[in-house]
Amino acid sequence: MNFLGDEIVSMKKVLLTTLAASAAYLKYQSVRQKRSVQSLMVEQGLKSFLHGRDPRKALNFARFNHVNSGTYSIPNKVQNYLDFKWLDIEMQVLKRDSIVTPEKKVIFYLHGGSYWYQPFDLQYRFIARLADRVGASVVMPIYPKAPAHDANDALSMVMKSYQELLATNGVEAENIILFGDSAGGGLAVSLVEQLRNAQIDLPKQVILLSPWLDVSLENSEIKKIAKKDPLLKLEELRFEGEYYAGSESLKNPIVSPIYGDLADLPPITIFGGTNDILYPDMKLFTEKAKQNVRLITYEGMFHVFPFFPLPESKRAYEQILDIIVSL
Repeated sequence: MNFLGDEIVSMKKVLLTTLAASAAYLKYQSVRQKRSVQSLMVEQGLKSFLHGRDPRKALNFARFNHVNSGTYSIPNKVQNYLDFKWLDIEMQVLKRDSIVTPEKKVIFYLHGGSYWYQPFDLQYRFIARLADRVGASVVMPIYPKAPAHDANDALSMVMKSYQELLATNGVEAENIILFGDSAGGGLAVSLVEQLRNAQIDLPKQVILLSPWLDVSLENSEIKKIAKKDPLLKLEELRFEGEYYAGSESLKNPIVSPIYGDLADLPPITIFGGTNDILYPDMKLFTEKAKQNVRLITYEGMFHVFPFFPLPESKRAYEQILDIIVSL
């Protein structure tokens, strides 16, 4: 018994020593990388988040194609607890608010997911919390997804949804905040480029989290960051992007808005982290636009970091609130 007791005590000491060493290492990396310990811990957990659903695998591809060929159903917890309802079930447009009125701000939200994934719970929760803080309604098109659909289908649908919002619901463009994350951020920029071209009233402000602005992924800086991003895998993105482009060139502005005319767009604010695969194109887009685009950079942060419970996310959230409230 004494031998067993000594073994248990020894194991506890080893465990405590290991935990202390791990904590010290995380603290060291936090200081070295100028980021929170929480962000380092979350980053480790994210590394296997999406990669079990690699669309390049035949079974996963078939599942995506099946799901995205059909109509979307609102998850029960999203409908019952977050109060998302159908604004137009035929068009597949959600709303959050009993009535969309011209007196209130409206967040026109385009969710991300590599143009393949339907919205995640984190996205619903983030946009609902943001809307509550600023007293805004949410209009959220569930746009067509690859591989069953392509960029023309997605852009056509969100264009129609935006025009319906102006025409049918009586919302003034000056009360609309266009919000997009990841693929939805790229789609948001394609949308405002097409609205400008068609001389349709533009939203008051565009806010983007980690937007996918260049589906070609040709920026030479991307490979330097690829291993640091815990969420996005470069070859998976390339595969997803090719199906999203469909018959269009990857450099067609409706697919990759960084190649479009960036003049006369509404004010655009981008939130990005330096460990995001898409960050090099956020910088390039900001440089090309020259005006009306502001890039807010968070050192060491990964793709769509504001969705996660981190000190950096809280700061970004407060900055987003300030933008909306000031409109």
